[in-house]
Amino acid sequence: MTPPPLPPREINAPIYLLGDNHGYYEEVLDLITEKSIHDAVILHVGDGDEGCENWSADHAHILNEHFAARSIEYLSIRGNHSDPALFDGSVNLSHFKLLPDYTRLCVNGQSWLLIGGAISINRMDLVPGVDWWPAERFKLRRELLEPADVLVTHSGPSWIGPPCRNDFVEIFASTEMDQLGRDLIDELEIERALHDEVFRVVHPSHWYLGHFHNSETKHHQSCHTRILDVCELHLHQR
Repeated sequence: MTPPPLPPREINAPIYLLGDNHGYYEEVLDLITEKSIHDAVILHVGDGDEGCENWSADHAHILNEHFAARSIEYLSIRGNHSDPALFDGSVNLSHFKLLPDYTRLCVNGQSWLLIGGAISINRMDLVPGVDWWPAERFKLRRELLEPADVLVTHSGPSWIGPPCRNDFVEIFASTEMDQLGRDLIDELEIERALHDEVFRVVHPSHWYLGHFHNSETKHHQSCHTRILDVCELHLHQR
């Protein structure tokens, strides 16, 4: 049984949201230097390729040193290109942490709820245990949902981002249906509907996500919803 999340942790520092980086941490560090960011928190919306073929335990310690040198705490939720086993709270260094789903924060007086996971549309091309994990998907735990000012997920709701049925996805969906009789598009629509359900309970004023590799902003029922592009860095403002 998954243990319940810890009580909300207090953070009093500027907080930046970071889009998918897919293991390009050097680019992230260059971006931080370019923008002169220090004494802050960076919250990654998932897909850092943690656990993939080129990842090792040493990576976390090396990155921890880089972020510590800038007085930056790097926090990440899991994406679909991440080994879910690493996001159990065990990677918890001073300046580099991989957060379990349903982690809660109190940031500068605002409540935050963080939930990772998503379906890989290209999972048929990936190798289980190497760059794809069956446990990748978003897991709705209704008992852990409660209102929050800010919601951070990897994937997102039905009202923002590309539609599930589009030419790009259809290519992968056709392969899955032909080879396994599995309906990828139906699974994606269910995932987006689950995020809609999260919204109805949490009803945040801000929602940040990644996954779709584009930058998009939309206001929906008084919620400022923003997709972050790859390695896009955004300062949260109330």
